[in-house]
Amino acid sequence: MEVTTIQRRTIKSISEWSVFKIALVAYLVIFIITVIIFSIIALITWAGFAKSGINLNNIIGNSSWGQLLKAFGGGNLPNFNFSLGTGGIIGIVLFIVFGLIFSVVYAAVAAFWTWILNVILKISGGIEVRYIDRTVRLETVVEENKAVN
Repeated sequence: MEVTTIQRRTIKSISEWSVFKIALVAYLVIFIITVIIFSIIALITWAGFAKSGINLNNIIGNSSWGQLLKAFGGGNLPNFNFSLGTGGIIGIVLFIVFGLIFSVVYAAVAAFWTWILNVILKISGGIEVRYIDRTVRLETVVEENKAVN
């Protein structure tokens, strides 16, 4: 006969450092996946525009947004066609650097919220977690085998 027991444990606190490490890894993985996906989408889009002869300068310049920029800027629009000049490389580097910085910042925010949760757990006495102990005792297995034979 199997005896089911309900185990009770109380969570008193959660390690902020553990949350920071897990959140940092999660944000970095999400950042890397996002960079890869948007890079692929951008390359496919630019290749499609180049093959079909679409010029982004004409599209943006003829739109109402482009007209507004010309009216307030008084000059020519920047070249939106795909080129990896100095500005393009600096933009890519800045995107990666800011992505890494914000990954660390968001992980720190997660650790801060964990600290706030720990204060609440200390005031309230913790969170009680109940779970059923599923360990099967050796006597139970032996008794079941005897009953079958």
